[in-house]
Amino acid sequence: MRRILIEQARRKSSLKGGGAFEKNDVACDELAIEPPDDKVLQIEEALVSLEAADPRAREIVNLRYFTGLTTEETAEALGISASTVVREWRFIRAFLTDALGSAGPN
Repeated sequence: MRRILIEQARRKSSLKGGGAFEKNDVACDELAIEPPDDKVLQIEEALVSLEAADPRAREIVNLRYFTGLTTEETAEALGISASTVVREWRFIRAFLTDALGSAGPN
């Protein structure tokens, strides 16, 4: 799902996709889902820099946020303790908040 959102955001901002022009959606209220936020590319860049700092942290983000696993399920999938996942999740949130500014992830 993450890759789909990232690629959609890249296409949307490319020149071929009309990235230099203002887009006016006439029937936005009829869409079943909300269009992706423009921050998707910023989040991807922050996740790439997080992976450079700590590859396991990137896996935790993928499992917790994008896959929706609980702390215990993530710990089991990675073969680490739940307290390690909690500790690293705190680090990840602080890292991403710093990378994205005050409007960081919730």
